[in-house]
Amino acid sequence: MNYYDALVRQAEPVKLEPSETSYFSTPGAGLDPRLFRNGKVVPHIRSLILRILFDHLKQNYYNPEAFAHVWLAGSAVSYQWTAARKPADLDCLIGINYLGFRQSNSKYKGLSDKEISQMFNEGFQTLHQSTSNFLDVFELTFYVNVQSDIRSIKPYAAYSLTNDDWTVMPEVRGVPQNQIWNRKVEQDKSMAVDILSRYSDALTSIGSATTDVARRNAEAALKLAVEQGAALFEDIHHGRKYAFSASGQGYADVYNYRWQAGKASGVVQALKQLKEISTKSRKEFEAQTYGMELPSTSTLIRRAATHYK
Repeated sequence: MNYYDALVRQAEPVKLEPSETSYFSTPGAGLDPRLFRNGKVVPHIRSLILRILFDHLKQNYYNPEAFAHVWLAGSAVSYQWTAARKPADLDCLIGINYLGFRQSNSKYKGLSDKEISQMFNEGFQTLHQSTSNFLDVFELTFYVNVQSDIRSIKPYAAYSLTNDDWTVMPEVRGVPQNQIWNRKVEQDKSMAVDILSRYSDALTSIGSATTDVARRNAEAALKLAVEQGAALFEDIHHGRKYAFSASGQGYADVYNYRWQAGKASGVVQALKQLKEISTKSRKEFEAQTYGMELPSTSTLIRRAATHYK
């Protein structure tokens, strides 16, 4: 098998599909009644999320309640929850007391804070299948930020499930108005439309190719479009991560605006599909060629550190 064969098998039609986003929605008069009662998270929902998280962590780590602080954050716990999205986003962010983690789990004492957070987040990928339609309402996702204190990433709002109280109170916010930002958003959309057009043309050409040369040329064009789409997605996504860092401005940061506008136009979703096609193609190629998916460099380093004597 060659990589092109895997890529063609994974490739499927991709198009821009605009979506409602909480960021551009009209703020609600109050908090989401599906989550809150009298300003507090509904008790059985709080208990259920904590149980899902800690049952998962206890499969691999000792005493997670002692080193993990758990928050709900983002638009779902703000006044910006009213967008007609099904399922709605529900972000569960976990702060790690890294010293406490290493004391309770000495096997991982050789890992950096960043490597520990990456290890947790890789593990959370297995949870998504069971939480993607949480309570038939929310897409519940779990994520560890390298920063232990959620206030460091300037969230829209943050409700501590650990303390059953607010860490960052929600505020009614307006959408920033900036023509320079809008021009950048239009540039992203123009690039995405061009990439998707070439991707679609390449798919069509592969299906209609009558010679080996024509097919190989079309496969090369498909690969280039997928790689460029994945790269643009990563650029937009990493920018949003910067927005919610110690150096960013959170809600009102240009990189958050760029991400949210990309979701509204469908650019982010389409580019993410291209990235997923790239990832699935690589995994299939590696599985067929080597009999296994090759671990990433960060995974190899982490394995070496955890087996160091």
